[in-house]
Amino acid sequence: MPFTKLRLLKYVSSFTDGRVRIRHPALRRADTLQTVLGALKAMNGIQSVEGNVASGSLLILYDCATIPRERLMAVGEDWAFYLDAIHANQKPQIPTV
Repeated sequence: MPFTKLRLLKYVSSFTDGRVRIRHPALRRADTLQTVLGALKAMNGIQSVEGNVASGSLLILYDCATIPRERLMAVGEDWAFYLDAIHANQKPQIPTV
């Protein structure tokens, strides 16, 4: 999947290997933010995840050797669909990581 076609890219505010910041309006909902934080913290290779409900953002620090960029983007794409659905007041299934 070419990176230019990913839904996730419109929500990435900064990205370097090992660090990514995501902003999404659905992350301003405390319950949604907690769901995402819990799932990502359980993912192998994630070193830390911090969320800010006021800004609707996540800061994810991860091990590049454990999670290749392509895997991270695939997981992020699943979560972007989930967050878009939440923002549209739908009830999507929580993505598996």
